[in-house]
Amino acid sequence: MVVNIAVIGSGFGMYGLLPAFCKINDCNVVSICGQNSDRMKRYCKKYDVRHYEDWKKMIDEERLDAIAIAVVPKYQYEIAKYALEKNIGVFAEKPLTTSFETSYELNFIATEKKIPNMLDFIFPEIPEWLEAHKLIDSNFIGKILQVNINWEFLSYDLNNEINSWKTNIDDGGGAISLYFSHVLYYLENFLGRIKNLNSVFISFKKSINNGETGIRMDLLFENGCNGKIILDIAQIKQQHTLEFIGEEGSILLKNNTTSVIDGFELQVNKLGKIQKIIPKISINNKFDESEDPRIKVVLPLANRFIDWCKNGFEARPNFEEGLRVQELIIKTKEISQKEKP
Repeated sequence: MVVNIAVIGSGFGMYGLLPAFCKINDCNVVSICGQNSDRMKRYCKKYDVRHYEDWKKMIDEERLDAIAIAVVPKYQYEIAKYALEKNIGVFAEKPLTTSFETSYELNFIATEKKIPNMLDFIFPEIPEWLEAHKLIDSNFIGKILQVNINWEFLSYDLNNEINSWKTNIDDGGGAISLYFSHVLYYLENFLGRIKNLNSVFISFKKSINNGETGIRMDLLFENGCNGKIILDIAQIKQQHTLEFIGEEGSILLKNNTTSVIDGFELQVNKLGKIQKIIPKISINNKFDESEDPRIKVVLPLANRFIDWCKNGFEARPNFEEGLRVQELIIKTKEISQKEKP
């Protein structure tokens, strides 16, 4: 069976999802919906796909098994629901929607109708992260007692003072929904469900639309592990570190490069002996430097999604986990205080 899929989105949908799905065997990308730009025309020609400017018309006219969406979060709900009601599988961006109610509805429809559904949470697909996950699951350093996360960088929109949906909370932007959704997902992916959390929003004095630009959080997992999290998207210095402290040592994932995906190192300190771990797996090499580096970690997700569409093998992360992240986002916003700049 060949899975016919269409892409919706003029940004990452065009330069991220389209190339990723085009690399998959038994996946036929038939069309893309987005703005009529010269860049879009080049991508359509390169990947031999039809172009639409109306997503609803595209879904109605094409014989699709699935769609892949990368649009402003506040618009994703309507598109995903329309496709699900036509029994079309949906590969969506995070956050799933901008509210718990709409996320719940999408998850309910997809679950009840048993339609393939996945979310683009990319970090756990990085080889060093996969290796760290194996070490934690195998109790290599014993029970995890504490996790410390520090993710700091200067977002493109803040740096260039761009008033876009990414800085507009109502549209699904802001540091909490756009970036912290990744953290909430990967924390529970590593350590299980979060039980309690307390947090303070960070608001950069030049914040566009007066939205939050970061968060400091203390949390407790159901398994008893404690966590301290710092996310700040208004820092010139860039770093993304995850430190897991266990009964017999620690596991450190760190990236001090300007790349979101590439550059992570995995280090283990067990009983005072420090060693660098090189993953046994590697990222697929069917890429060139002109492509967005995130395609490398979208591809394994896209492969699992297509396999679900083709063979019925359920895959994760799915809408249920997107709903859980939305629940945590709302809880975070409800209990958080705002730090003055």
